[in-house]
Amino acid sequence: MARINREQAAAASHPAGHAIVLAGPGTGKTSTLVARHSFLRSRGRDSLGIMVVTFTQKAAEELRTRLGAAAPKQAFVGTFHSICVRLLRRFRTEAGLRPNFRILDQQAQWRLLLDMGVRWAADDGDLTDIIGRWKDSLIDPAEAADQAASVGDGNAVMRMAAEHYRSYERELARRGDLDFADLIARAWKLVGESSTVGEFISSRITDVLVDEFQDVNRLQVEFLQALSRHGASIWAVADDDQALYGWRGGDVGLTVNFADRFPGARMYRLVENYRCDPAILAAANNLIAHNRTRVRKALRAARPHHPDNVVRVRGFRTEQEEATWIATDVARRMASGTRPGDICVLFRTASATPVIQQALEAARIPVALAGTANFWEMPEVTFLVDLLSEIEAGQPGPAAARSKAAREIVISMAGFRPPQAAAAAGRAVAESVPPGSASERAALWSDTAEAAAAMAKRMPSADAFRRYVAAMAARTVQDGGNAVTLSTIHSAKGLEWGHVYIAAAEAAMLPHHRSTDVEEERRLLYVALTRSKGAVDISHARSRFGRGQNPSPFLSEMMDAAVWVGLEDKPADLPAGRNRPTTPVGDGKGTGRLLANGIRVYRKRGGKSLIPPDEES
Repeated sequence: MARINREQAAAASHPAGHAIVLAGPGTGKTSTLVARHSFLRSRGRDSLGIMVVTFTQKAAEELRTRLGAAAPKQAFVGTFHSICVRLLRRFRTEAGLRPNFRILDQQAQWRLLLDMGVRWAADDGDLTDIIGRWKDSLIDPAEAADQAASVGDGNAVMRMAAEHYRSYERELARRGDLDFADLIARAWKLVGESSTVGEFISSRITDVLVDEFQDVNRLQVEFLQALSRHGASIWAVADDDQALYGWRGGDVGLTVNFADRFPGARMYRLVENYRCDPAILAAANNLIAHNRTRVRKALRAARPHHPDNVVRVRGFRTEQEEATWIATDVARRMASGTRPGDICVLFRTASATPVIQQALEAARIPVALAGTANFWEMPEVTFLVDLLSEIEAGQPGPAAARSKAAREIVISMAGFRPPQAAAAAGRAVAESVPPGSASERAALWSDTAEAAAAMAKRMPSADAFRRYVAAMAARTVQDGGNAVTLSTIHSAKGLEWGHVYIAAAEAAMLPHHRSTDVEEERRLLYVALTRSKGAVDISHARSRFGRGQNPSPFLSEMMDAAVWVGLEDKPADLPAGRNRPTTPVGDGKGTGRLLANGIRVYRKRGGKSLIPPDEES
């Protein structure tokens, strides 16, 4: 095995049976998985009998590269879906599939639905996505219909979706084809019901190594259990503290309670972090300890603390001031020799993108977008543009027809221009989330609508706003390593930068006001903190999208209450400090205070706010 630490070696050399390896960020999970593969081969396992499963094609390609010749082309190394396709093609007769069965992508699904005569309004969400979420949750058309009928007054959109789901499944079966969401379910059924396939698994697959297990859904675990019933040992690497996809079916409980599904499983922990400074880890450990659905553990740093690598928290009056400060600080770092590609600005939803992007571009700083669509081309922005035009014209049109709220605003505010109408129009759009949207898309929709409305308020007319949106949408954004990355936290998972900014850390944004899972929201901030190899700057605004905001409650959790020791403007509703020693920061202005755990807070002399504007105040 390659050179690895004691924790990694223990996990990689697990003797026999099932195992779950809880690997915190920056602890070398991929190296441990590769070492496990090497260990198994050193004990006589055939490479062709070691199945390696992950979630994305990119991750699968990286694993194949890392494994090299140890994973020949014939070996089962790939995503859940690609491995299931191989099984279905190899045993298509047993699966009841025609010789040249097709796998429909999303475009092909829509063509099939149109051929069936289905007419679906885009305003009601993505029908193929709705059907896919039902399939991933093992909900058949009859159950989907029952669910739709039981929601409140009965959601008409979801009832119609369930009817289309039933017809769609019949037509798919008639044609003998599958869609992407069918692959795992059909392979699971094949492994569980076919004696021929069962014998193949028993004789061929001895071990299954699973990457990123914390993101699995129920169906994927059912598939792994089916493999295990034919003798395969499941060895999975996961981090319950980085489970971010509950909104699309991921279930962190499957990781925390791994042994319930895989009896006799042994648990290993990787907690030595090779990425972050001890100060960053102190903040991250403090924060995540507040979650209950997790296995208790605390990361420890593999390197000593550097005095510059601290967590700093700043408050600003508006998102514009916040963005300007970020751009100014980025420019300062670049002037001191930091590569732009080594800097990242993270945020909960893409609604924070435009203001920060504009501030960076105004400072002539190259920008690359990651994990976020072009803000100006999003359908909710187009909806707002059209709605403001109809309001100004005083004539209801297609935008007004999209929802009751939109129609009412066109009638009640007829003739008003964006400075007067934008806020109300933004709320109308925010309330018109397509009914079938996943929770994460619903959150982005409402935030984007309010962010666009805040910008529209500064436009003299609806036509001026339309031209502005078109001009911004046409601008190109630099990509590659020579630009500052702007990214949602979800898309930053697994990546790292030398310096990280976390913007919009407010109570309505992080945790997001639309989320029903505060623990997953807390995990998002945990992931954001642990992306940094250096320092972290967290910021919040007292006003965003024209609305008053409060700092995220996660900030006080992260600081473990000790941050308030000695601060004369500590709000009464925050927990008292734990009397940890603090050391004044020599920042030249006397406004910062560095805590023993490496968290630095900025405050305004005599101010009463939680974390007032930066040291320039």
